[in-house]
Amino acid sequence: MLTKSQKEAILAELKEAMSQNKVLVMADYRGLTVGDMQALKREVREAGGKMQVAKKTLLNIVLEDAGIEFDTRSFVGPLVFLFGPEETVVPKKVWNFARKNENLKIEGAILESKVLSSADTVALAKLPSKEELLAKLVGTIQGPVSGFVNVLAGPMRSMVQVLKAVSDNKA
Repeated sequence: MLTKSQKEAILAELKEAMSQNKVLVMADYRGLTVGDMQALKREVREAGGKMQVAKKTLLNIVLEDAGIEFDTRSFVGPLVFLFGPEETVVPKKVWNFARKNENLKIEGAILESKVLSSADTVALAKLPSKEELLAKLVGTIQGPVSGFVNVLAGPMRSMVQVLKAVSDNKA
């Protein structure tokens, strides 16, 4: 049983994590080993996120203070809360971990005060990251430009090949 001061410390941690991060993923961790939990925590930390195990009623207090209408007590079993500073990075890490380990079940998420279902959270995790989207944009912009350069360089390339062939025949 947690003392009142311990609960207040956890509440402060949860409030700080909610204010500093854009996304909160909630997952059922029953059946995970300590090693699995440490591996998940390591992956989330590498993504710049934070993992917190706490009572659902404490998270309800934090959500209520933030103005988010959601009751975590509707979930059966314990939850782990995974906070992320970016919209897709931590959900993607959690989803990849859940695909490898069937004991971790994504229950839902809160994205900037919007509640997402389990299916919506998985869809969010499948979205490409900001860097991937920027790379695709650069590739899309670069494609026509490089094609145009190749079209302009084609006649000169052909002329050089003809001159080379002529010089080879004379030699």
